[in-house]
Amino acid sequence: MMKKQAFYGDDLAYIHDVGYAGFANGCAPGLLDILRKAGIESGTVVDIGCGSGVWCKRLVAAGYDVSGVDLSASMVAIARRHVPEAEFHIGSLWKHQFAACRAVTALGEVFCYRPTGKSSVQNLETVFQKLFKCLEPGGLFIFDVAEVGLDRNRKPTFAEGTDWACLVRFSYDEGKKSFGAIYRIFPKSRGASIGDPLSGTSLQLYRRDAVAETLRKVGFRVRMVRRFGTYPLLPGRVGFIARKP
Repeated sequence: MMKKQAFYGDDLAYIHDVGYAGFANGCAPGLLDILRKAGIESGTVVDIGCGSGVWCKRLVAAGYDVSGVDLSASMVAIARRHVPEAEFHIGSLWKHQFAACRAVTALGEVFCYRPTGKSSVQNLETVFQKLFKCLEPGGLFIFDVAEVGLDRNRKPTFAEGTDWACLVRFSYDEGKKSFGAIYRIFPKSRGASIGDPLSGTSLQLYRRDAVAETLRKVGFRVRMVRRFGTYPLLPGRVGFIARKP
């Protein structure tokens, strides 16, 4: 019987770090430019859903202090190795007490993710209020979400590296407006059998106008984008650049 992993356990965290860092690296120049144009050239940046620390490393190299938080202990362990200069926390973004900061980022549909089997839809307004309070005046909150309608009828995908392979199959729930992904991962160097272990995630999908309205209700000034700098978001995703007056 296949054993389900914890949310982004060791193997999936490793594969994500070595095989799927392109998005964070691709967005980094545009994001740094957005911060600088807003007058945020130093100080603390909080990165929610920091993963293995790819974006955090770019922030530290640019001279920022960084506080990262992620639900996956395996991801945080990798991040701490990659970016020892940053501060990292293991925990849920919905419960974490964020430090005072000049900017907050949450890249890669962070607010959409929930472990498979979790059916409740989290309240965006509550966490947006917490982030608004922790930001300094003029601070930025930059993130992206997956939209309703994302990848209906998407076919399975397969990717591999020198010591790993990952097969992903997808499902779309019209009623719950959610999108699921089940991963079969093959850590070749670790002697795993085919399809073992099995891990899954589920995305809560959002309507962009509703997210923007929630941000404005909290007090942010909002701009929606389809790219960060020159780097385009994937189809079905929308970015938000929200500023605290």
